[in-house]
Amino acid sequence: MKPQKGGKQALRRPDALLDAAAAAKVLGVSRATLYAYVSRGLVRSTPHPTVPKASLYVAADIHGLVARKARMRRPRAAAATALEFGLPVLKTRITHFEDDRIFYRAQEALPFSRRATLEEAARLLWDIGDADLFAEARFDPRAVPGWTEVATRFLPPRAPDRAATLLPLLTTREPPSAGRPSTQAFDAGARLVQAVVAAITGINRPIDVPIHEAVARAWKTPKAADAIRRALVLLADHELNASTFAVRVVASTGARLTHCVLAGIAAVSGPLHGGASDRVRMFLSGIERAGDAETAVADRLQHGEMLPGFGHFLYRDGDPRAVELFSVVEPDAVMSGVLDAARSMAGVEPNVDFALLAIERRFGLPAGAALALFAMGRSVGWLAHVFEQRASGRLIRPRAEFVLE
Repeated sequence: MKPQKGGKQALRRPDALLDAAAAAKVLGVSRATLYAYVSRGLVRSTPHPTVPKASLYVAADIHGLVARKARMRRPRAAAATALEFGLPVLKTRITHFEDDRIFYRAQEALPFSRRATLEEAARLLWDIGDADLFAEARFDPRAVPGWTEVATRFLPPRAPDRAATLLPLLTTREPPSAGRPSTQAFDAGARLVQAVVAAITGINRPIDVPIHEAVARAWKTPKAADAIRRALVLLADHELNASTFAVRVVASTGARLTHCVLAGIAAVSGPLHGGASDRVRMFLSGIERAGDAETAVADRLQHGEMLPGFGHFLYRDGDPRAVELFSVVEPDAVMSGVLDAARSMAGVEPNVDFALLAIERRFGLPAGAALALFAMGRSVGWLAHVFEQRASGRLIRPRAEFVLE
């Protein structure tokens, strides 16, 4: 079947196929959203007969989604579907996706990460120009009552738990703030990012170097500094994921910055979000003990299980953040075996969680460093969304539909 170029005539044919550009145009969505519809089973696709790595999309399914969108314009239908996976629920100017590319505002994230620091990512995502907040607003853990004692005597091992234990000590020192963010709020945000880093890495003094260098020093791996920098910047934001949405909900109430970030810390710890790297680590450990990557991958696939660290609903051709990180760190023999097996048996590509484990293993970082990098980098994006949500002045309060069992 020859692919159609779009339009009403193509939609009327039950066997018609549309290319990605036409399908996205008819739906009025980006290609990333189109791919999300495919991953959810809302739109069927088939390999393009002549264009490598391209797909064609069933026009009847596109038509069904167009009709569904029309129904969603009614208030009750919109309320029932507003939080469904892949459907936009609010407007943002922070991060967006185009053709498997990530943009921080107007900057494409991958090339930006090759030269930028996390502090520069914060200035970009917070939209504050060249203000050098991190140099001026130094966070000193020793000045926070109880911080040093808790950090040395009672701190749990996982990065989110360490942050969740120490950050509440800051809440009484931070005044409530709502409305359009001020310079004071941005200063507080810079100190809070430094506090997250200090809590997670055990730094017990003001950070007087770029954050990636401070983290590398704290982990006693100076050679890992550049890989850490790249990872932190690439993880700084990823649009409206679970932790960011949690942060925006809390921010919409006018809560303090620290409370907003604590909401993100809680959400990112879960195994379906940032905590996915822990599952990858366990998967790799089992392969190391058994010494057979192909069998381990085949066993997972035969049982219908997902491969930890592979695939991402937003990207058709693989997570570009993982590709970028693998350009600066080479996977070890075990991870290479898993990569080969996953690609040959399932045709899937690694995501950023797998790449973070490659950094952790290659440089001998502390166990859990992958999740630590995720939380530290994402703290910048969380605050960007806090500032944007505060400026909107809106409370996020969706409704639920009561159903009988």
